[in-house]
Amino acid sequence: MRSTLRVPARLLVCAALAGSAALAAVAIPGGIAAASPLAVSCTHLSGSATSQHVYGCTGTGAIAADAGPSTGIYDGVHGAYGTNVVSTKTITWSNGKTSKTTYTYTSVTNNCPAVSGYTKFLKEHETGHVNTGTAGGTAVGMRGGTFGGYACVYELTTHHATILVKNDGNLTV
Repeated sequence: MRSTLRVPARLLVCAALAGSAALAAVAIPGGIAAASPLAVSCTHLSGSATSQHVYGCTGTGAIAADAGPSTGIYDGVHGAYGTNVVSTKTITWSNGKTSKTTYTYTSVTNNCPAVSGYTKFLKEHETGHVNTGTAGGTAVGMRGGTFGGYACVYELTTHHATILVKNDGNLTV
């Protein structure tokens, strides 16, 4: 729904809506400004216990200045994409920008789908955020946003030290 507002010339209000996230800025002479962080929702996460690829990412953060454009293709899937390094909790996007996250995880009921050759080990619910300021990485528009999703952890049936991590539902960054 759109409406037209009449406002004093000294007040400028700009708002843009894209997907499920909003970016809004208010500029007032003398300077107060606020904006919601940009975000992506990724349909795929797959990798090992130390590093995973995230891809099929769309949303307001899927732009060249942040997670990379949604026109990218990784593993045949369209959308922005990158690599998450678990030890540093850093996602490096295909355009070289980074999102540094802080999150915790809790084990939940393991209703993960079966994967051929692997044994279901556990399912985790990850919740957290993209850090703020320079600690949030170089994808500036995504700083302060939420991070979360469900991850399924599998062990290779013939070699339990080999771990596979996959998402169960979308991952939000």
